[in-house]
Amino acid sequence: MRKWLALVLIVLFVCSASAGLAADPTNLVGTWEGTSSVHSAKFGYQSSKMVLTVEGQQGNVFHGNKTYFQTITKKTKTEKFSGSISSDGRIFITDHEEGFMLGGITKDGQMELQYAHQGRNAVAVRMLLKKK
Repeated sequence: MRKWLALVLIVLFVCSASAGLAADPTNLVGTWEGTSSVHSAKFGYQSSKMVLTVEGQQGNVFHGNKTYFQTITKKTKTEKFSGSISSDGRIFITDHEEGFMLGGITKDGQMELQYAHQGRNAVAVRMLLKKK
């Protein structure tokens, strides 16, 4: 019985120790800049500068805005977003207007995101951003 109790206590200790070692979520607060590769249903292939500003973060959730230059309209556009980080480090961002982004942090510390929205103005975007 003592051996059984000792084994149970060891298992509980190992489990609680590993939970305590779980990594804190990546701090995304700051300005991330880079380029985006775009394909849209209306305008075909494009490339653009992208700036993602994470204004605040509490644990695994964050918010901010993205700013990009629309090559077709020749205008800069800013949109607000909310996001979250999964326990395995994946990033999910939803725009407050339309669309969403999925991605993560690369081995060299860059943020790689894939963006999409559907419909008549469908677009797919890949972003590679560096923190400033």
